[in-house]
Amino acid sequence: MYMRAEGYCCETVTREYGFWRTSNHSRCIIKKVKYVIGNWKSNQNISQSLIWLDGLSALHPKFSPEVTVILCLPFTDIASFNHKISDLNLPIISGSQNVSHLAPGKHTGEITANMLSELVNYCIVGHSERRQEFSETSEIVAQKARLLLESSITPIICLDTPYLDEQIKALFTCDVDVSRCFFVYEPISAIGIGKPIDSVSANHIANQIAFLTDNAAPILYGGSVSSDNAASFVRENCIDGVLVGTDSLEPTLFAGIITSLS
Repeated sequence: MYMRAEGYCCETVTREYGFWRTSNHSRCIIKKVKYVIGNWKSNQNISQSLIWLDGLSALHPKFSPEVTVILCLPFTDIASFNHKISDLNLPIISGSQNVSHLAPGKHTGEITANMLSELVNYCIVGHSERRQEFSETSEIVAQKARLLLESSITPIICLDTPYLDEQIKALFTCDVDVSRCFFVYEPISAIGIGKPIDSVSANHIANQIAFLTDNAAPILYGGSVSSDNAASFVRENCIDGVLVGTDSLEPTLFAGIITSLS
């Protein structure tokens, strides 16, 4: 428990997930931990992922204790990647990009949360590409999030306007503990085009997400993130980190983003 931050009409401030939350649920601007999450999507085979790690290690990026680095990989890369980051002593946490919405059982080809539980700490769900290309509904995303939490994996849940109410309502309907999740504001219009929305607009939506989830969890921005703009998003009071797509595939660019937040 900590003394209140100046300018907030509250009595106490608690630290949760590295950001600060006031007793009246206002979100404070003081943040001690920032998040950089890479999403390789359907790129990099095992050999390429190991070469990528060698390349990142050779750059000697500045890994600040204030920045948590997570890399969400294709299923096939995860085990070898985990061994390699241990060998190189790199402070990177592995995650996956998807999980089945089904519990273990007779579901040929499905990768369940239980299977992933010995490999990763995080998993992306609800990415716009999965919602669009695979017709994943908010109910399916919520089922995935609940199963991940049951296997002690933190869901990284992607959201977008104008569907925030419906997407978040589905989580509560499915009894998902939102305080144990990460949320990403991921505007479809900004994904992979090199033109992110401005940080003030992103912060406005992040504030809506914070309100709808009772300020319970970290909120990140994703969409054309680069070393040139990452810090501008994290400086906003409602944004705790960034989800990086294209620029996570190149070690130099990814290292630049990490350094920009350190």
